[in-house]
Amino acid sequence: MSGQTYLTSKSLRPKKGSLRLNDLKLDLDDDQAPRKLLADLQVQNVNEKEQLRLHSEEQFPKWLFYLRQGFSLLLYGFGSKRQLLQSFAVSSLTDAGVLAVTGQSPGLTAKQVLIKAASMLQRVSLAELKGCTSETILQRIAKAQAKLYIVLHNIEGSALRSSEAQGLLAELSALPNISLVASMDHVNTPLLWDKQMAARFDWLYFDVTNYAPYYLETANVPSLLVGRREESTMQGAAIVLRTLVPNARRIFSIIAEQQIQDQEQGTCYCHCPLN
Repeated sequence: MSGQTYLTSKSLRPKKGSLRLNDLKLDLDDDQAPRKLLADLQVQNVNEKEQLRLHSEEQFPKWLFYLRQGFSLLLYGFGSKRQLLQSFAVSSLTDAGVLAVTGQSPGLTAKQVLIKAASMLQRVSLAELKGCTSETILQRIAKAQAKLYIVLHNIEGSALRSSEAQGLLAELSALPNISLVASMDHVNTPLLWDKQMAARFDWLYFDVTNYAPYYLETANVPSLLVGRREESTMQGAAIVLRTLVPNARRIFSIIAEQQIQDQEQGTCYCHCPLN
C-alpha cells in the first residue's frame, strides 16, 4: 500500500448506521418487549453447542469421584450452567439427598442454606432451627449420619458476597458429610476468598463453557432501558425513609422482613429424597 493510499483511507470518515433506537419501535416502558425480541432470535451453532454439552456430561463420573474424595467442585465458563448442574444431580447424585440453592435469589442468606441442610439431614422443621446460631447448626449437621450434596447455582450471588456468608459456606463444605458443587459466572469470584477460606472449600475448577443463554440468572436483573428510572426510584425511597420518625421506620422494617421471608420459599429445594 502506498503512502498516499494509506493517508486517503485514513481521511475517509466511517459510514454511520442509518438505524436509530427509535426505529426499532420499542416500548421503553415495557421491560418485556426487548426480552421478547431477544427470545425470538434464531439460535446459531446448535451442533457445536450440543458437542460442548455432551463433553461436559462425559465428565460426570469424574466429578462424582472427586466429590467422594472430599473435594468441592466449582464450574466456570461462558454460558448458563444451571441445566448442566441439574442433569448432574439427577443422573449422578443418587446415593444421598441433594439440596439445590439459587444463589441469585435476593432474599437468600448463607444461614438459610445451613438451616435447610440441617432440616433435611435431621428431619426437623425449619422453625425449630431458626433460633439457633450458625455454629450450633453446623454442629447439628456434622452429627448427622446421612450425607448431603449441595448444588449451589452462582456462589457469587449478590446476597452471598460478604465475607461472613462465604465463611459459613466454606465451613459447611468442609464437613465430612457435605459435598458442594457450585457454579460461578463473575470473573472476579475467586477474590471473595482468602487463602484460608479457599483451603476450606478445597476447590477443583472445571471449565464447562457451553454458551447457553442466561435466562434464570438474569431474571432479577433490571433492564438497561429502565434501570436508571428504577435507580432513581430507589434513591427517592431512601430519602423518604430517612425523613420518617423512628417508629415509622421500624414498622417499614418489619414489613420488609416479612416480605423477604415470603420470598425465601423456593430459593432452596430438594432434587432427590434422602436415603
